[in-house]
Amino acid sequence: MADDGKSGEINPGTNILPGATDSLTWNNSDVEKSLKDLRTYIEAETQKAIDWYWREKEPRKRMAQKIQLRALILTAAAGLAPVIVQILRPIIRYFYPGAFEFDSGPIATLLVGIAAAYIGLDRAFGYSSGWIRYVLTGTTLSKLLAEFRMDWVATDAKKGDDRPVALIARAKDFVAAVQSALLQETKDWAAEFQSNVAGMEKDIKAQLDALKAQVEKTTKERDDATRPAAIVLTVVNAEKTDNFRFEVCLEGGGGKVTETVQAAREWTRINVTPGQYKLTVTAAAHGSPVAASAILQVKPGETEQASITLNIA
Repeated sequence: MADDGKSGEINPGTNILPGATDSLTWNNSDVEKSLKDLRTYIEAETQKAIDWYWREKEPRKRMAQKIQLRALILTAAAGLAPVIVQILRPIIRYFYPGAFEFDSGPIATLLVGIAAAYIGLDRAFGYSSGWIRYVLTGTTLSKLLAEFRMDWVATDAKKGDDRPVALIARAKDFVAAVQSALLQETKDWAAEFQSNVAGMEKDIKAQLDALKAQVEKTTKERDDATRPAAIVLTVVNAEKTDNFRFEVCLEGGGGKVTETVQAAREWTRINVTPGQYKLTVTAAAHGSPVAASAILQVKPGETEQASITLNIA
């Protein structure tokens, strides 16, 4: 952005740059004209800065007001949504008995999230803060200019050989005050910009850390939920079966497994998928069939101990 080169005129969106300084010359043979040119130049440059601030505040003002209004409406809507749903629910049930239940929670959360995004946008680009800074700086410059004009008239009214020196000194102090106001506004903008960037980096890092933690937690929960388990079954009176022999049937986990156990009271199954299972033991005792069953809840990574006693007389 560049100045158009004409003192007192700035194209919209340009920076404030000093005008041509070749008019700042001193002619000892015409002191009054030199003083007049000095005052005219200083006042024109200051007025140019004042006009710039008052003009450039308008787009920031409009944008800040739009953002704040939308954020306010969205926040209010988020608060009213659950209430409206509660009021309308009996009416909807009456006229449409088969209508599905509407949950206002996600809608309210979405509205609050959009409102927060608008506030973040305002903070990131400094619309509201820039509007305030420009108003304060423009007001400060107007005050300084009014004081300078009054002091110039008061000093100019005094007659004496030191009058030109006093006027030049006052002009110098005024220029320094104007430059100080402009510098302070620039420093405030730089500090705000750096703070916003640091805040955004911090927020992004926090969100990434939270996302990473959530992913790790979800992965761990999924891995834990699918960790293989084991089943150890003890048939208490297995030795009373014919030939010390029984059959085990395990149903669940999307399949069915049948195994025969000979000369042992225990049956073991490893790499079992966690879940609910039906365990059935069948055998023969004194030539008659006997059976018993149990329901097992197998937990991830654990060994489920089961005990069954066959009804053998």
